[in-house]
Amino acid sequence: MVSEDVYFWQIQWAGRWMLTSRRYSERDVRIEHPEAIRVDDSRLTILTPENLEERSFAMKAAALGNPDVQYRL
Repeated sequence: MVSEDVYFWQIQWAGRWMLTSRRYSERDVRIEHPEAIRVDDSRLTILTPENLEERSFAMKAAALGNPDVQYRL
């Protein structure tokens, strides 16, 4: 499975600090906001299955509902 950690970020926009409205990976947020500060408590891991066996596992695990992990099916 491909794993990606995403977070909410504090960014500086129009001279003011604000919180992003959605979660971004560090790679994505640094493109536009190199000064961004990560909000560590907002971590969410997104798992993307690469084959049928992993997809089957992900469907079963998603039904259990772990709030810190999201499966992209």
